[in-house]
Amino acid sequence: MSRQGVLVVGEALCDLVPENADATGYAAMLGGSGFNTALALARCGTRVSYCAMLSTDAIGRRFRARLEKEGVELRFAGDSAAPSGLAIIAPLRPDGVARYHFHLAGTALAEAPPPPDGFDGLAHLHVTSFGATTGASGAAALALMRRAGAAGLSLSYDLNVRPLALPPLDQARAAIEERVALCDLVKASVEDAGWLYEGDCDAALERWRDLGAPLRLLTNGEHGARLEWATGAAMVGLGRPAEVVDTIGAGDAFMAAFLGRCAFAGALGSSRLRDIDHELGEDALDDANAFAAETCAVRGCDPPRLRPPPHDE
Repeated sequence: MSRQGVLVVGEALCDLVPENADATGYAAMLGGSGFNTALALARCGTRVSYCAMLSTDAIGRRFRARLEKEGVELRFAGDSAAPSGLAIIAPLRPDGVARYHFHLAGTALAEAPPPPDGFDGLAHLHVTSFGATTGASGAAALALMRRAGAAGLSLSYDLNVRPLALPPLDQARAAIEERVALCDLVKASVEDAGWLYEGDCDAALERWRDLGAPLRLLTNGEHGARLEWATGAAMVGLGRPAEVVDTIGAGDAFMAAFLGRCAFAGALGSSRLRDIDHELGEDALDDANAFAAETCAVRGCDPPRLRPPPHDE
C-alpha cells in the first residue's frame, strides 16, 4: 500500500448509459472524470482524497457512499443543495467510444468546492477534465494548483477534453495551457490534442514542453501511449488487446494506474515525479495500458481491484 497520498479534483456526474443500440433504456451509473480517477486510484491501493461539490440528493448520496466504501477520503468534498449533474451518453459507436451530452447548469458542478486548509498526508495533486478547467470549480482548481505547487506537491493534469462542456476553442486552449504550465505531468488523448491544435499532436506535445511540463503523456486507445521527458527522451507503451464493451472511464483508469505505480515507487511530491527514470516510466505505462484495457471490458467505469482499500489493510 502506498503511503503517498493523492488529492483528486474533478467532476462527479451521473452517467446515463444506453442499455441497447436503440437507446430505448438507460442505466444510471456513477461517473465523471474526477470520481472515476479517485475510484481507480483507490482500487490500485493508493491513498486518495477527493475534492468536489457533491449534491445532497439521492445521486450525490450514492457518490459519497461509493467513495467511502472504496476508502476514498472526503474531508475536502463539499455539500450542495443543488442537484447532481448529468451526462447523457449517446448510443455507442461500433468501437465502443462514448459521446456525451451534459446537463450542468444549476447543478452542484456549478459551485466551487471549499478550499482545503492544508495538504497534510498528501504528496500529489491531480486535476482532471472540465471540472478543473472551466467555471467556478475550474477557477478553484487553478488556485489550488498554485497553492499545492508552492507547498511542495507534485501536480498532474488530465485534459480529458469535452468540447460541449468547455468555452470556445481559443478560450479553452488558454485555460488548459494556464494549467499545463503549472504541472509536472500532463496527459491527453490524441483526440484531445487534435481538437486543441488542429489535429497536430506533435505540435501539442511541443507546446506543452515549451510551457514547462516536463512529463507528457499522449494516449491512443488500443495503440498504447507515448511518454516524453523534458530531455527529449521518449518511449511508447503498447496497448493491450481487450474485448471492448465501452471506453467509459478508460482514460481515467489509465491515469490512475500510472500515478498509482509512481506512488508505490515513492516518486510523487516536490521534484520527484518529473525526475522518474525510464524503468519506472516503462513500468507505469505497462500498468496503465493493462488497467485501461480491463476497464474497457466492462460497462461503465468499473476498473478492476488490484489491491484492497487502504483501510482494509
